[in-house]
Amino acid sequence: MDGFDLTKYQEKGEEQDKIRKIMGKVLSGRDDYEAIIEEKKELKRCPKCNWALEGGEKFCPECGTKC
Repeated sequence: MDGFDLTKYQEKGEEQDKIRKIMGKVLSGRDDYEAIIEEKKELKRCPKCNWALEGGEKFCPECGTKC
């Protein structure tokens, strides 16, 4: 099954702006609306115990491993 490759629209730039405008028009019915594309933030985790880190720790608060 052949599909339509959308990976070029995920990168920032002109292609993403085009998709934002098209999706805004489809969703709202107006030309002046632009959809907001949310970006996923990667959560830092300890390599040993997989504990979620808040960001500034040098050592894991659960197991003590240096991060």
